[in-house]
Amino acid sequence: MYVNDVAVQRIEDIPRIVAEYASDGAAITGGDPSVVAERVKAVADLLKREFGDGFHIHMYTHILNLNSRRTGILASSKVDEVRIHVISKEQAVGREKYVKALAAAGKTVGVEVPALPGFERRIAEAINHLAPYISFVNINELDVSETNIERLKASGYKTAGLNVAGSLEAARKIASLVTVPVHICTGRTKDIVQIGTRLFRHAMTTAGPNEYVQDDGTVAYDEEGNHPRSPRARRIRIKLTTGQKTLEVL
Repeated sequence: MYVNDVAVQRIEDIPRIVAEYASDGAAITGGDPSVVAERVKAVADLLKREFGDGFHIHMYTHILNLNSRRTGILASSKVDEVRIHVISKEQAVGREKYVKALAAAGKTVGVEVPALPGFERRIAEAINHLAPYISFVNINELDVSETNIERLKASGYKTAGLNVAGSLEAARKIASLVTVPVHICTGRTKDIVQIGTRLFRHAMTTAGPNEYVQDDGTVAYDEEGNHPRSPRARRIRIKLTTGQKTLEVL
């Protein structure tokens, strides 16, 4: 298990790391968390006990991995929201009962999918098929990373910076074809808001007396204890922590 890329050996250690980030909620992802539904329930129940009912918890799962047992465990858990990955009506047919059961248990249920150019109509058909049981759709501009770039290229996709070319246009097309309220998340928004806010909150919580947290989440500090904005500060470093790596630039 990892919390914000920090390895965790015991479920009991999770609240400590969550507190370091001053988090208002948690997203449980994977892999697919529903495969270890008992662990999801244990983690969600612990977080609610530690931080209260207002601490919002959502999780992701692929519709193909839902079954009666897993759905029952998730329905009885303290998870507030379930976001379902589905990219074709064929994947959804016969599994509507699991989506319906989660909604009936009081979970907010939605669909979250990447915007795949060329698959717009198939994705829209799947969403509309599940429309009676879901309340929202999140469509994400498709990111490019070291782990997926070769697969994307092999599938014929071209890159545009850190995203797949045409993905944002595909998201807009899917949004125009579905009957459920849609949110589109751009790659830039994810970087600035999601990752940036995470870095900023962590820095604000853990910064030392000689560290000044800047608006982008980086930390300026000097080794002599002078405030970074003081004219006496001579040796200033910028520290940016991403995951388990720290980059320092003099």
